[in-house]
Amino acid sequence: MVLEKLGRSLDSAIRKIRRLPQIDKDAINALIQDLQRALLSSDVKVELVFEMTENIKKEAMNTTLQKAKRKDFIIKLVHDELIKTLGGKKAPIRIKPGKKNVILLVGIQGSGKTTTIGKLAHFYKSKGYKVAAVTTDTYRPGAYEQLVQLTKQIGVKCYGNPKEKNAVKIGVQEMKKAINDGNELIIVDTAGRHKEEKELMKEMAVLEQKLKPNEVILVIDGTLGQQAYNQAEVFAQTTNLGSIIVTKLDGTAKGGGALSACVAANVGIRFVGVGEKIDEFEEFEPTTFVGTILGVPDLEGLIQRVQEAEAMPDPETVKRLMRGKFTLEDLYQQLKSIKKVGKFKQILAMMGGGNIPDALKEDAEKNIEKWRVVLDSMTALEKENPKIIKKTRKRRIAIGSGTEYSVINKMLDQYNQMKKMMKRFMQMRQKGKGGMPGMPGMPGMGKGAEQFMKKMAKDFKF
Repeated sequence: MVLEKLGRSLDSAIRKIRRLPQIDKDAINALIQDLQRALLSSDVKVELVFEMTENIKKEAMNTTLQKAKRKDFIIKLVHDELIKTLGGKKAPIRIKPGKKNVILLVGIQGSGKTTTIGKLAHFYKSKGYKVAAVTTDTYRPGAYEQLVQLTKQIGVKCYGNPKEKNAVKIGVQEMKKAINDGNELIIVDTAGRHKEEKELMKEMAVLEQKLKPNEVILVIDGTLGQQAYNQAEVFAQTTNLGSIIVTKLDGTAKGGGALSACVAANVGIRFVGVGEKIDEFEEFEPTTFVGTILGVPDLEGLIQRVQEAEAMPDPETVKRLMRGKFTLEDLYQQLKSIKKVGKFKQILAMMGGGNIPDALKEDAEKNIEKWRVVLDSMTALEKENPKIIKKTRKRRIAIGSGTEYSVINKMLDQYNQMKKMMKRFMQMRQKGKGGMPGMPGMPGMGKGAEQFMKKMAKDFKF
């Protein structure tokens, strides 16, 4: 099992909570101590451990629940903090079929980059891509020959020039050859480098600038321990990292150190290597991963139950929404708590009812996930004041979230529709007409919107 020791410790802590008939402060304090011991022994950075457990403790003791069970809520808190501390959200996909794509792999020497290129090439080849590899490692003896041998086993061509000593020149020339040969995805290897090797770090930055990759991926050794945090921090400062691959996670107790490197780099994990074989390579699914190490098989179902029970907006948010002062930050907080399509349809109705395309209604959860990623890439100022989101900001948000401009534009359009509807609704109420959306003068909002808004007006006394 991946992170076997950490998994056993966390599983034991969660089992204690689930067996208790009642959750009190003593139970919460005991859980916090168990979590701290488990994470520290797995080499998660000390400061991160205490930040995470303090967040859990504060929310567990101070949150007033509407319907959710306290123990389920606490398990969800542990899940949320583990996701954030041990890798963050799932990295958005930046590889697009039918186009020329470049991935640049970076990392320190011995992290397993060359082996990872073979696994990555095998993975994308199995998805139907025509894949090629390029090596720019001019420092390690036999680097080119090793990658040629490795990629030959999986039917992938390797490009390089062992006679050339300029890594940037190799990268530019060989990538052009790979593209001209009709390859859709080119995976570029780089020389292993340490954070103290300034010239090599500079070379890596120039490579990124010249190759313009779709994504730079940092390869982190799962046995590295707490050093991984500092290494990842420097790589993130030197290049525009998009995600992380963690290698050698098969049973190591020190995997927590490498995983916490994701916090230092402020990116999520895309893949984990769980063995030496070419196919022992898995896409990182945060909730599934955490559910496994917590010993909760249906963690996603548990999270959904808690979210459904607590999905109603708080009174202050509802009041501001009804007064037309609803911000993207409010939208963000609500989307974090909404999972069921049925719940989202109420919000869709409020956003314009009949004016919303059927495809959007039928694919509600998919759009929620896209919007979450977009909102995660925005600044607090942009969420508070969406009017400032013009072309330059949209470009930055699109790159940061790995989404198309159309997704961002559609989200902003729906937000603006929602805000306008709320404003018009309040204007009608203030004029004393007693009218509701769906009446003449308020087109586009159906019966579901009317019932939902009536209920909010009643519940929150507007």
